[in-house]
Amino acid sequence: MVMGKQDIEAWDAEFHRSGRVVFAIRPALAFGGLVVVLILACVPIASAVRDLDSRGTWFTIRVAVLAVLLAACGALAVLILLGHPRVTVNASGIRFAWWRQIPWSEFGGTTLVTPASSSLAAPYLTIASTRGSKLHIPQTNVEDLGAFAAWLTKLHTQHHLKTPR
Repeated sequence: MVMGKQDIEAWDAEFHRSGRVVFAIRPALAFGGLVVVLILACVPIASAVRDLDSRGTWFTIRVAVLAVLLAACGALAVLILLGHPRVTVNASGIRFAWWRQIPWSEFGGTTLVTPASSSLAAPYLTIASTRGSKLHIPQTNVEDLGAFAAWLTKLHTQHHLKTPR
């Protein structure tokens, strides 16, 4: 189920049912990201392939660079198709990707950032930690960022009330 297109009630139901809610990149946006990766990879790949017929001193280096570039594009394509980076909300806190986490005890609030209308940037949600770190959640994971911010604040309040001092 694509949780990023759901509402607060669906998120609450999933949270109480399984103990966590995972917001993967929405499929239509993942396809768009995959197209961008492939287009950006085609230029250097085409350039390297075009030069492969000249077996000069740089031939081995060109082949190695091409192999690394193809491996990186393949890995990035697999991650995008699998819905990464994901936002996970569970009993311990909020995690973006697999290396960035803010525990509920360090939750400092949310800020909805809406870039200027002339900007090509999309809105995103900033989740601040009391330690100063921040998570930036894009609309690629959650469509309604305002509702997501309200839901996180509600979960933080519930966790704060349950935690003994």
